[in-house]
Amino acid sequence: MALVWIIDVVVQYVKILGGRQRVPAVVRIAAWLLLLAAAVAGVVLVGAGLVLLDDYLATLPPTR
Repeated sequence: MALVWIIDVVVQYVKILGGRQRVPAVVRIAAWLLLLAAAVAGVVLVGAGLVLLDDYLATLPPTR
């Protein structure tokens, strides 16, 4: 049941972003800013993970 609720929320969010649902312009701008912030946070997390992985792999002894 929780999955159905999550899918419903995602569908409503996409409708707001796409302009199919009438909402104030402030809400649409906020939705786009939220999406942009989530994308930037994802890129930062992947970058931090790669840096941490590189640091960890640098401490391992070399192999043949």
